[in-house]
Amino acid sequence: MKYVNAGNGKMPLITLIAILSISLTINMPGLAVSPMLGKLRDIFHSSEMEAQLVTSLPNLFMIPIVLIAGKISTPSRQTAVLMTGLITFLVGGIGCFFATSMVALIVLGCLVGVGCGLVVPIAAGYISEWFMGKSRQADLGLKSTTSNAMVIVANIYVGIVAAHYWHAAFVVYLTPLIPLALIPFMTQKYVNKHRILNTAEDETHAAAISGNGEAKAPYHFQGSTSTWMLVSLICLYMFLTYATTSISYYAPFCMEHFGMSTTEVGIVTAMYYLMCAVCGAVVTPLKKIFGKNTLFISLALCAAGLFGIGFTHNFWVYFFSSLITGFGYGIIQPIIYNKTTYVAPNRKLGTQYFGYVLSANYVSIMMVPFVDSAARKIFHSTLPTFEFIFSGGVVVVLLIWALIKHKNYVFAINPASAAPTPEEIAAVTAK
Repeated sequence: MKYVNAGNGKMPLITLIAILSISLTINMPGLAVSPMLGKLRDIFHSSEMEAQLVTSLPNLFMIPIVLIAGKISTPSRQTAVLMTGLITFLVGGIGCFFATSMVALIVLGCLVGVGCGLVVPIAAGYISEWFMGKSRQADLGLKSTTSNAMVIVANIYVGIVAAHYWHAAFVVYLTPLIPLALIPFMTQKYVNKHRILNTAEDETHAAAISGNGEAKAPYHFQGSTSTWMLVSLICLYMFLTYATTSISYYAPFCMEHFGMSTTEVGIVTAMYYLMCAVCGAVVTPLKKIFGKNTLFISLALCAAGLFGIGFTHNFWVYFFSSLITGFGYGIIQPIIYNKTTYVAPNRKLGTQYFGYVLSANYVSIMMVPFVDSAARKIFHSTLPTFEFIFSGGVVVVLLIWALIKHKNYVFAINPASAAPTPEEIAAVTAK
């Protein structure tokens, strides 16, 4: 049997693969239909609002379900919750093959959202529970890579088949079959039987070599400190995701306004997700390159990319702007996941805290059109690129906040340690 480093010992490789397979599903709700909303509107002679509900309502349903799943997914219930979520997702997905109306697609899409909401916290919770230190950071990066890569593959597939047979696009809703087949390799019973834990002597030796206490049990923030840091992580994740999601929401309309083709729109959007996927896989070495300024540089790149689209009308500028926005966001996303594991008061509450943080992702997606519409009215803007300029400004505010609070663990980056250092702990608890 092949093993991988788990930070506190070794874990079967098949278990890591099984855990990562859950992330194949977490960005799926609404994705299958988003590239063909116009086609569905024409097929069913529906309104634009009805077509948008096929995409937006599943994400709305996910928000409370993610919170509930994070709370009920204790170690003894994780497998049951995971199976329930995957089966619910699969049933809704299969139903879409036989849908003959827009209402049916909306209802079945919501069922898919409910199923997906149940598995979202567990996808990160398993990694938080069974991996430690740098291994946890690396695997959370792989989690981001897996989910974002699936977005790219699904978009390409749906774009190709939807023009010929729109029902075939819902094949992407069959992805739960993969983690369902691998569930036996990620149960508590299987992991406890097959993983190899370090002895006390091994941990002491590892800590001496690394020069920090990563091999030992890491510190977890407690009480009100834990709560406020959780709120900070949620705000950072929610507003950054809201800002960068502008590329998916508005690039098609903006680029069409300036005479660019749908192919060019697809390329620009894909570049964002591509860089998110790439950076998730290499977040650890990138932290070493950028050092303590990793978060600040990443936020600055996101802002620069959004402003690049907002102030220009050129395809190649859009291309590279999308790349650097995805680069910045792709670094920050797994870092936020990793910090959540230490902000949680203990490892058992890690999945619940992930539920809170990950729900911010779906809240941010839902708020994009409403916030941007309100902002456009407030500023009385008629610019076709206003949303990108406004989103860039939001990221600048996040950057200023991060610079002011640079000593706080939420924003501090230590390339040598994935866990909080004594200095980072003191900077927060002393207040």
